[in-house]
Amino acid sequence: MKRYFNKVDVNTVKNDQAWLFCDKDRFSIKILYNQPYAKNNVKWINFMSAAQKLHSIVTRNPLLFLSGIGTLIVFISTFVFLTSNATPPPKQAVSDQAPSPVEHSNSAVILIYHHFGKNEYPSTNIRLAQFDAQLDYLEQNQFNVWSLSQLVTALKNQTPIPEKTVVFTIDDAWKSVYTEAFPRFKKRGWPMTVFVNTDAIDKGYQSNMTWEQMREMQQYGAEFANHAKTHQKLVQQPDESYDTWKTRVTQEIKVAQQRLKSELGEQTNQTKLFSYPYGEYSEALANLVQKMGYVGIAQNSGAVGYQSDLRALMRFPMSEVYADMDAFKLKVNTHVFPVKKITPFDPVITENPPKLILEFTSPPQRNIQCFNQHGEPLLLDWASETKLEITSDSPLEPPRSRYACTQMTPDGDWRWISHGWVISHKNNMD
Repeated sequence: MKRYFNKVDVNTVKNDQAWLFCDKDRFSIKILYNQPYAKNNVKWINFMSAAQKLHSIVTRNPLLFLSGIGTLIVFISTFVFLTSNATPPPKQAVSDQAPSPVEHSNSAVILIYHHFGKNEYPSTNIRLAQFDAQLDYLEQNQFNVWSLSQLVTALKNQTPIPEKTVVFTIDDAWKSVYTEAFPRFKKRGWPMTVFVNTDAIDKGYQSNMTWEQMREMQQYGAEFANHAKTHQKLVQQPDESYDTWKTRVTQEIKVAQQRLKSELGEQTNQTKLFSYPYGEYSEALANLVQKMGYVGIAQNSGAVGYQSDLRALMRFPMSEVYADMDAFKLKVNTHVFPVKKITPFDPVITENPPKLILEFTSPPQRNIQCFNQHGEPLLLDWASETKLEITSDSPLEPPRSRYACTQMTPDGDWRWISHGWVISHKNNMD
């Protein structure tokens, strides 16, 4: 059997593929399922007994050789057919039914960028070669590129969202947005949504765009939205009273909105989009943002749909470390998880490790796998057919962490959802 199957390097296996290879120590065939965060999710099938029996028959009676070969061919053909149509094994068997049908429409992916071609900021930068490859892929595969305001309006009104809809958002209004991203979008006639922390523009920082440049971009479909006045963290601080915090946050958002309208026109940010600085929010902050009439934009990875919480819409980060083409293709083709409720909504943890509960719209949800930000598997407990409890076997490290869950759909696409955690040293139990 060793001669018929070649060993495969795990690191070269592409997403959505199953490979076979022989393990020299166990004389077995190994089926490797490669999923996001799960390169070592494997299943063993031992063929020693079958191989020995076939060898015995052939050596005893050469006339049965052709019959043995025929049997082997039928066996291998059946095996290959089954593995090529298999889906990754679930961590827990919940039900014998298949995953719920995929909603290919009425779902979209929001991407978040910061710097373009600024290699000194690898954690928030996208290399220009990467960015060009991403734009070319979307163009060649006829993706629909929407503005965020267009998508949010569709989510609120539950109007149709076509398949393969993608939104580009950019935080902080760095100068490279104007010098590098804007010409590429202008050439294609695509919109972008830029979140502006207005103090940086008013103070004339050389690393940021100017109001005049933004006005030029508006003429070609770019829109600008609220990223607070100073880009300070808006989660209530330990030494800050509730009233002081509420006043501070309200002013940060109101002043930024006033400056946007004053410089870019009264029509600016009519949809009232607000991106949380650093992607950090609490339930109290999200509720205040909602009460002020804004849609909150977070940085948790996942697709969005009609049931998405408008206090914290998910976005996929696109810094260079997360933006290779295989990862990009996977993310822009991701579909929304049919989750009706996430508990707790608040990312600020009260116990460490925290428990996350996902409640699904319909049972069952098989083949779901969940991982921490290091790609290590999390513990899954199905409280019911529609309620999944997720936790870690060790405390999370401050200041931020994340749980992410994925599921392969029947047609080989992916669902993806994540939840960020904010951890202080006080509630880190290590």
